[in-house]
Amino acid sequence: MQNNPANKLKDFMWQFLMDKGQKANIPALKENVYTLIAMATQKTAGQKKGINWSELDMVLFSVIVEATALVLSGELDKIEGETDGDTKECDNKP
Repeated sequence: MQNNPANKLKDFMWQFLMDKGQKANIPALKENVYTLIAMATQKTAGQKKGINWSELDMVLFSVIVEATALVLSGELDKIEGETDGDTKECDNKP
């Protein structure tokens, strides 16, 4: 596992990139991931009744930002610790 290079910086400006420098927003991450899935699977080609493809860049960036916050918050480390680094099989029933 690599170490976060921002942790070596002592500059306050970069504090948000340090470990424990963010708060995870798991509901926002899930919402954006589900929106991305809906966009990828819609059969409307982004027409009015579907999700407009002009939103794709913002949805992708939101997923990246929220995933980064999840990693930096330390919450992901807690989840990995609970599973001992192994991937759990999950029940994908709605």
